Amino acid sequence: MPQYPFLTRAYGPNAKGSTLTWEDLDNSLLFLSESINVTDNDILSGSNYLFVKADGTPSQNATELSASYTQAKASSPSATNRIAVLVSPGKYTFTSDFILDTQYIDVVSLTGECDVLVTGSGTVVISNDNMFVRGIDVDVKNFTMTGSLPSTVVKNCKGGDSSFGGYPPPTPGDFTSPGYFIASTFIDCVGGDYSFASNGSAYGKFINCTGGDYSFGQYCDGTFSNCIGGNYSFAWEGNIEGGLIENCTGGTFSFASIGDIGSPSEIPTVKNCVGGLNSFAQGTSNVYGLLQNCKLTSGDFTLTIANVTNNGAVISCIDALNNPQNS
Repeated sequence: MPQYPFLTRAYGPNAKGSTLTWEDLDNSLLFLSESINVTDNDILSGSNYLFVKADGTPSQNATELSASYTQAKASSPSATNRIAVLVSPGKYTFTSDFILDTQYIDVVSLTGECDVLVTGSGTVVISNDNMFVRGIDVDVKNFTMTGSLPSTVVKNCKGGDSSFGGYPPPTPGDFTSPGYFIASTFIDCVGGDYSFASNGSAYGKFINCTGGDYSFGQYCDGTFSNCIGGNYSFAWEGNIEGGLIENCTGGTFSFASIGDIGSPSEIPTVKNCVGGLNSFAQGTSNVYGLLQNCKLTSGDFTLTIANVTNNGAVISCIDALNNPQNS
């Protein structure tokens, strides 16, 4: 889990001198937000935060947010000097993209809810690492991420198609996926079709996230927990290369539909997951990993079981007729 390497003070739940995790940071920022709300709304900034009031028109709010971010960039953010931009609920109309391009600047909703509404033709682009971004909704636009960004956390955000490192389908005849390698952490996020490293590699952590069709990676090697994808999700045409996928739901042709689950050197676990027709490695595939307590809503695991290789296993799975399926 990424940590924010600055130290706590004498008070609080952590011992003095310990390192904050992003959960500690999130709780601290929410506490700060509440403190601003109940004290003096004229306070616009402190040593390590800036407060966006958003009491103008949507265009004026966007200008204020951009100015606050520029001011944060001028405040020498670093691993030991994080800057938080606390953003009030409201509409922010951007005519060009709002680009988050500087490490150690966190942009978070004041309330923690997904209530920072980015309207207009511009969207949000995360182009650098070591950020915490929370509570931003870009509507049907692409919430854009263009790199691995392994130390970035995105929480309770919403976008349209190809959001969160997704990529549209490759050019016909191009057998090489052009997508992104995404290693960030996503919590409680919602994207449209081709989201969450679609047509790329989903190597991060995905918790309570929802995507449309073709979501959650052409290749998967991360942690996926309580996520929902549409048809052709979770490495539908590629491989589940490693990691853990648990309590997730996909549509037809999901969970390495025609690819491998694992390899001789990588043994992933897929458990308590639900897939539609032709899900769970039913092509010319190899199942080196563990499938446990999974369910098909159409069809059975006959082909999956036939593809079990080495120490792979299908354990206590259920077909569409509720028959037990074991290798």
